[in-house]
Amino acid sequence: MLAEAGIAVHLFEGVENDPSLATCDRGIAAARDFGCDMVVAIGGGSAIDAGKIVAAMLPQAFTIRELFRGERNLERPALFFVAAPTTAGTGSESTRVSVLTDEKTQVKKGIRHPFMMPQAALVDPELTLGLTPEVTAQSGMDALTQAIECYVGRNANPASDALAVQAIELLARHLPAAAENGSKIENREPVALGQHADGNCVANAALGAVHGLAHPVGAHFHAAARAGLRLLLPHVCEFNLPAQPEKFDRIAALIGCKSGREVPAALSALNRRVGITDRLGNSDSMNPNFRESSPKATASARRTIRGPRRTRTSPRFSEKRCEAFPEAEMQKVNERDCAFRGGDWGVKYFMRGPKLDWGLILLKPGQAMASTGTRKSRRPFTFSKELRL
Repeated sequence: MLAEAGIAVHLFEGVENDPSLATCDRGIAAARDFGCDMVVAIGGGSAIDAGKIVAAMLPQAFTIRELFRGERNLERPALFFVAAPTTAGTGSESTRVSVLTDEKTQVKKGIRHPFMMPQAALVDPELTLGLTPEVTAQSGMDALTQAIECYVGRNANPASDALAVQAIELLARHLPAAAENGSKIENREPVALGQHADGNCVANAALGAVHGLAHPVGAHFHAAARAGLRLLLPHVCEFNLPAQPEKFDRIAALIGCKSGREVPAALSALNRRVGITDRLGNSDSMNPNFRESSPKATASARRTIRGPRRTRTSPRFSEKRCEAFPEAEMQKVNERDCAFRGGDWGVKYFMRGPKLDWGLILLKPGQAMASTGTRKSRRPFTFSKELRL
């Protein structure tokens, strides 16, 4: 269509899940060589995030790595940017955030700036008709996770609440039908609308502990980076329930259960209904430099937390220290303790109250590697809850 209109086009492909700085660098170089004056991203959240950063970096006089490390900030407006999502998940077409991964350090974080807000978003449910049931379910549960976190989070406000309520109702009601029979546009349309409302909600509020816990997983299991969101959501909701009982009662009404106390179980049931399993994926994607990168990934993830209950930082498991567990703790680790599984690798998950202490442990049975958790206490470190679906 663009070529027929006399507009020269250069196609850049190959953006991976969790787009890396290297991939974005190649995209920036290709756009500069071609002399682009506009960027159009067609794809899922990763493609749109990569497109955002390409459009934003082209007018700048410094590198993407300087931006990622916080050494420089965007100084000139981005090129005109159009986002056309082909999945119904992250709502990236509505936000000023681009989530990137430094492939050298395995740190994953979001770059935020008003210049990265798309000038136009084309949300057409027909673009999602070709999605598999698996991708439909996964991306839809991602959107539902974001909407719930924004709704109960500390940065919630009347505008974001209105968007979150619409997103939660549309996604919970229509996602099963879209996953089961995605060839019908009437099943796709409400899900596309729900994820777009969710994206606008994220742009006006903030995410919480689900994303904070999932980011370290994404730093090591790239192909399954967002699987943690869907699996952790019911359990984080259970933990946050005492902090926002009225809002969880409203969520219960939106998703079809009687009270807020039933929300975690209802979300677990929805996961199962749309085919979400408890596997992270193939352990071949495990970062070989786990022990060096884990503290940095944790430090980055901690900055995303804006849930209703606050996190704490522990001297023992801070970003400055990432050590193997003592023998007494290692004896507690075995195959049954692995909450998620990716080949031989598992993830142990825990939460405690009344102050939010959270953590993930990437491990092999009998070989606890390190913790990305937080704990502010002189008492011995213990596990209080396991995630089992």
